[in-house]
Amino acid sequence: MTVASDAFPMHGGRLSEISRRYGIDRCDWLDLSTGINPWSYPITPIDAKACQALPDQNQALHDATVRYYLGQSVETMTSRSWQSLTLLNIPGSQWAIEQLPHCLASGSVALPDIGYREHHWRWQKAGHQTLFYDADAPGTLMDSRFDTANLRAMVVINPNNPGGQHVARDVLRELAARLHQKGAVLIVDEAFADATPEQSLLPDIADNVIVLRSLGKFFGLAGLRLGTVVGKAQSDVMEHLSSLQGPWQVTSPTQQAGMEAFSDDTWQRQMRERLQRASQQQGQWLERQFRPHGDIIRWRQSALFNGFEMSLERASQWHEAFLPQGVLTRLWLIDEQRAILRFGLHDESAGAIHHLEQAMSAAQKLMEKRS
Repeated sequence: MTVASDAFPMHGGRLSEISRRYGIDRCDWLDLSTGINPWSYPITPIDAKACQALPDQNQALHDATVRYYLGQSVETMTSRSWQSLTLLNIPGSQWAIEQLPHCLASGSVALPDIGYREHHWRWQKAGHQTLFYDADAPGTLMDSRFDTANLRAMVVINPNNPGGQHVARDVLRELAARLHQKGAVLIVDEAFADATPEQSLLPDIADNVIVLRSLGKFFGLAGLRLGTVVGKAQSDVMEHLSSLQGPWQVTSPTQQAGMEAFSDDTWQRQMRERLQRASQQQGQWLERQFRPHGDIIRWRQSALFNGFEMSLERASQWHEAFLPQGVLTRLWLIDEQRAILRFGLHDESAGAIHHLEQAMSAAQKLMEKRS
């Protein structure tokens, strides 16, 4: 498969640039281009004093992170396998994506053909050879094409962004075992996993597995830049990654927000239910709008976005038709023929619903004229 490649990966959320281009005030846009929860966690307002001192290496944040991701408090962690894990708080999972390619010797890395393009960009930029596997069937990786002595790593995005695919844990464990035989590492990007934590590979991970997590998506706090990397304590990759950290990786306000969010079990449980319901309702409505036009190849859904695979031409036309209406979607190219038009969730306010309905109506009329 030919995978579309940008000179530099483009992302959603570029509202300042888009606002200038279309002459629509930033506050008047309905930004559906990201997969960030519109109902963000209600953190305690930041006190100016929290910004005065250099941030400490906050043990309380570390303990709250351990409890949230591994399911036990530090005091009650007695399992030898759990105690052998290293957990690093970092300034967003993006930081780990940028640094991991420098933690392994030059070689080849297997990446999903549909997936967050920063992975491809960063491995390629670091001098590795990038090979692509079918994101819908990652278990087929170990065919002859990948049976190479210089395979250093495989990246799995679970759940996938923007494809929405979920990879079963038993498949991931089998991949990890086969990669271990080749001396390769399995990197699992779980930035969108908080809405379905039962599918996470944590805390049961093998010696050659690295898991990335993010506060930004599920908690809706992307601007705070807090991520987590989890791996085995004896892992050379984890040791190298840890050595790349500076002395003040995570800001004091971010540490406080992280402790609050990770510790609020009630909010987390209620939000998972809300996101699943909102995503399903939004996806069904969008599917009804697109279906009469005959464009949809596949509806790709997760708890935080709905993606519709179409021909590149039609997806581009829809994307462009929404822009004059003040609605920003995410156009993601699969290859030279296909693309995904992705919609993040909105806050379900009357204004947001009306805005999207009006924009859809105008876009449909424009598309009908083009047909």
